[in-house]
Amino acid sequence: MKTKNFIDNILPGRGDLTEKEFLIKLASETAAEEKALSDFGDMEYEKALREFKKNNPDKTEEDFINAIRRVQMSSGGKIIDFAKFRKSKDPKVKEIDLASLFTPGKTLASLSPEERDQVNMLLKLTLGKQD
Repeated sequence: MKTKNFIDNILPGRGDLTEKEFLIKLASETAAEEKALSDFGDMEYEKALREFKKNNPDKTEEDFINAIRRVQMSSGGKIIDFAKFRKSKDPKVKEIDLASLFTPGKTLASLSPEERDQVNMLLKLTLGKQD
């Protein structure tokens, strides 16, 4: 039977929720703790703003806010242009010139075993099939 959410089976929960109270307590602060964190953040902001204005007398608080919002990308790694490495839609056809290795007019049937091994090796390297 399907429920209104089209779920076949409702799976039972795992665990006994013994950690629930601890996790809730860990994730929450009292009003006094939250005020202390807020005051600390405000104090650090004011300190950083004073330092910014000292080093940049012609700048405003708005400039400071913009400076801390922006992420500097200049120190990042090198940029890779993947379009340069893209495979061509019209690949080049590999040409195999076996005749240049042997005397003109020689057929494959007339090759010695060493020459046949050399031809096989060249074909495997050229076509990418290796044992």
